[in-house]
Amino acid sequence: MKDDLKVGVFLCECGGNISDTIDLEKVKESLDVEFIGQFVNLCSLNGRKLIRDAIFDHGLDRIVIAACSPISHEKTFQDYIKPLNPYLMDMANIREQCSWVHSDKDRATHKAITLINASIEKIKQSDAVDPIYCQTPKEVAVIGGGIAGMNAALSLAKQGTKVTLIEQSPSIGGQMAKIGKVFSPVKIAEECGMCLLNPILNELVWNENIEVLTNTKVIEAERRGGTYNLILEKSPRYVDVEKCIGCGKCAEVCEIEVPDDWNDNLSMRKAIYRPFGQSYPEAYVIDMDNCSKCGDCFRQCNMKAIRLKSKSERIPLQVGSIIVATGHQLFDMDKRPEYGYNRYDDVITQSELGRITGVNGPTKGKLLKANGEVPKRVVMIQCVGSRDEKPDGHRYCSKICCTVALKNANIIKHKYPDTDVLICYTDIRTPGMFEKYYKHTQENEVRFLRGRPGEVVKKGDNFIVRTEDTIKGEFVEIEADMVVLSTAMEPSQGTKEIAEILNVGTTEDGFIKESHPKIKPVATDVQGIFVCGTAHDPKDITDSIMQGIAAASKVSEYNYGGVEIEPFIAEIDREKCILCGECVKRCNYKSMNIQDDEVYINPMSCNGCGKCLIGCNQRAITINGNIDEKITSTIKGVLSKKREGQRMILVFLDNIGYTAADNIGVNRLSYPDSIHIIKVISVNRVRPRHIQYALENGADGLFIGEFPGDLMYGEVERKIQNVKDRIAELGENPERITFSKVYIPYYSGLARKFIEFDKKIAELDEAK
Repeated sequence: MKDDLKVGVFLCECGGNISDTIDLEKVKESLDVEFIGQFVNLCSLNGRKLIRDAIFDHGLDRIVIAACSPISHEKTFQDYIKPLNPYLMDMANIREQCSWVHSDKDRATHKAITLINASIEKIKQSDAVDPIYCQTPKEVAVIGGGIAGMNAALSLAKQGTKVTLIEQSPSIGGQMAKIGKVFSPVKIAEECGMCLLNPILNELVWNENIEVLTNTKVIEAERRGGTYNLILEKSPRYVDVEKCIGCGKCAEVCEIEVPDDWNDNLSMRKAIYRPFGQSYPEAYVIDMDNCSKCGDCFRQCNMKAIRLKSKSERIPLQVGSIIVATGHQLFDMDKRPEYGYNRYDDVITQSELGRITGVNGPTKGKLLKANGEVPKRVVMIQCVGSRDEKPDGHRYCSKICCTVALKNANIIKHKYPDTDVLICYTDIRTPGMFEKYYKHTQENEVRFLRGRPGEVVKKGDNFIVRTEDTIKGEFVEIEADMVVLSTAMEPSQGTKEIAEILNVGTTEDGFIKESHPKIKPVATDVQGIFVCGTAHDPKDITDSIMQGIAAASKVSEYNYGGVEIEPFIAEIDREKCILCGECVKRCNYKSMNIQDDEVYINPMSCNGCGKCLIGCNQRAITINGNIDEKITSTIKGVLSKKREGQRMILVFLDNIGYTAADNIGVNRLSYPDSIHIIKVISVNRVRPRHIQYALENGADGLFIGEFPGDLMYGEVERKIQNVKDRIAELGENPERITFSKVYIPYYSGLARKFIEFDKKIAELDEAK
């Protein structure tokens, strides 16, 4: 390393996202580098020219970009610093870790200075290294067999990609299969949902590149390099799909009847059943939770298809990428008892109204009250659970409730012109072409009242809907025979579970979070995992299909272009290596093996954790990129800017933990400005000597975070405990060091841990 390296620092205002909070003039005054410049939007195309010109004009050797998160734009700026090597650039994250989490301008500015100074010291230790390009397996798992997942799978299969479609329920089709009719804003008409779904379903079923697994869910996931190893659990169907011909004789003899969830429990089905007429696979399934095990179905089946002793099986699946399409669920009406949903039979949801008006529904399409009469007055209540700031409500708009209410109101008016339909709304939201449909609904004599009802009560044979007409400014009581509730869309239980298993980020509302809402709308925080449909956020069928196809397109790009791997992996000195195999035994990631009398390292699975270094007595292994020196220099850079009396806590996080920390800023949560985050390729690379160095040079506390699913988790935990024991022997307080689990979805929990640890360190300081 040269002693006279010329470092250039480029400060980005990020259109005010940074400069509104951080005093960049003060930052410039505090740094001692060859060049320092301030720019409005450094990631713009013009930014590329500005950076390159400065490199040539000032002869810069190393570059620091003080801007947003490297998770968002590291690749952009690595490209912008050409002709320099891409790894001679480092990013100081002064947006997600300063301006978005700290409101005090002076403190945020000083923290920005420390982070930039840390990057300056770190980049001085960097050498020019080349990235590694690898191909991932082209097989894809699509999790969720609704309309979004089906279209994603079909698009990939038509491009020649092998797809495994994993559906938790006994049939694919999702919510669209039960929706009854869909509406077309262009045609101003309602069309049969199944008629639109069936061609897609048939095309998917007959595509040789798609394997459909129903009654199946993902229970474990592990990523090695660019490959995902999934463990699936396939629940027994108790009916052999190859032998069952769907004759239905088994259901005829079954005496057990339970509410039919496909009909929103408005009708009954047998314990052995088909979910719906066009369901796939075209075979019956036994609901063993309600089966009496009488054996009548077994004796009745001429095809010998009943398998009452079937058991669950676990299926390993290896894929290169994953599309999450796990859908949504509807708001639990137990949380809004004021509307009487669970007290009165004729207070129903829009979903139930869709089943009632569907020709394959419980009444064959006839709108009937519980007593069998056609309602003369129907009142619909919008925003039940959406745009709702009461406890357990959702502040977001569910997007489709207004248009769903318009559709069902029009269906009622078409079939029963004499029935009065009144929609009580907060705001009618019908973007784009749906505005024409709204006008059509008004012309169809559907009435509208602006006001959110407070309660629904029964008075004699009538319902009384009590609300305020917010346009007239008066309270009104509306009589109704039937009340229909437009309930909020929520992330499904399956969405919550798969987010945790795959460790992908979620929004504060629990939907799968996209990597960037504008430029990466279907990518998640985790490379190779994509999202589509209502697992992402509330949306209608059209948007779900478009997003499913978009996700398939991004997977194809991913498969075609391969994966660029950071080169900070293990390297073997062949002359020193004696082929003892100790490194092969120690590698938790199984990235090493001996081939042709040489130790071969798989770059896709090596993550540079450095465990192999410890067992190599010949010192024949190194990790590319001067990692140890960079960590020491980063610590030095942070602590050298410590103010008198200032509390400084260093937080070491790998890519997963760093993404979780980014999400704290993205969601505008906050944590103490004592927290200074240092990104490392593996927390196992944080050596005892780094911890000791930090404590000796002014760090008040050290926080090491690790994802529990990482193969090194147990060893890192033991190592940190050993370090704490050693620290205690030296007379220091081991409580100044903490080891914590970190998950991407639980970024708010990480923020709380930062706050709690800062408080603990403050108490230790006061007790000294």
